[in-house]
Amino acid sequence: MLNPDVLLSLWRGTQITLSLTFFASIGGLLLGLLAALAKSSRVRVARALAVVYIELFRGTPLLVQLFFLYFALPQLTGLTLPAFTTAAIGLSLFAGAYTAEIVRGSLNAVAGGQREAASALGLKPGQVLFEVLLPQATRIALPALGNQFIGLLKDSSLASVITVTELLLSTRGLVSVTYQPVALYAATGLIYFLLSNLASRVFAALEYRLDRPYRSAAR
Repeated sequence: MLNPDVLLSLWRGTQITLSLTFFASIGGLLLGLLAALAKSSRVRVARALAVVYIELFRGTPLLVQLFFLYFALPQLTGLTLPAFTTAAIGLSLFAGAYTAEIVRGSLNAVAGGQREAASALGLKPGQVLFEVLLPQATRIALPALGNQFIGLLKDSSLASVITVTELLLSTRGLVSVTYQPVALYAATGLIYFLLSNLASRVFAALEYRLDRPYRSAAR
């Protein structure tokens, strides 16, 4: 049933899934950080743009967003991007909207005295953000970011609808040739489960490591 050719096709699909998830995670993290800072800023225009972005991409289905980027955007702008690039951009925008709220909430959860103490020591606003607030906010945000990554890993399967040959579309192609849907979809589900479980363990290890100084201080 799962001969070497089938396994090779599944492996190639898995590689594309992992690549798509990686690029979308990085893009989503950067967009989320920018949107979180913009939404928390005192500049009205920046705050308004951040709110519109977050509400738009949180309030519409990812599938609709991918369809719009792949089919409608070329007609509106004349710009046609490869399917993989389109999927990476779409997933990044989608993930960024949720990451923005995670980052903003984590920054707000840092004790206010931290900012005041850093300012009293003469640190500039940029130093306060990147050297004091963000390291502490990262520890707070990590569990939610881990869930976001795992969700993005599974959501990447929607890229198959715009012809990205990731794991799910590879499986569909194999099913159409081998007529073995049970074995192939079971194998695909197992791959997603293993990848999600591995990601969960990696984030748990990171969380444990970042918590170490706080556990030592509590003792």
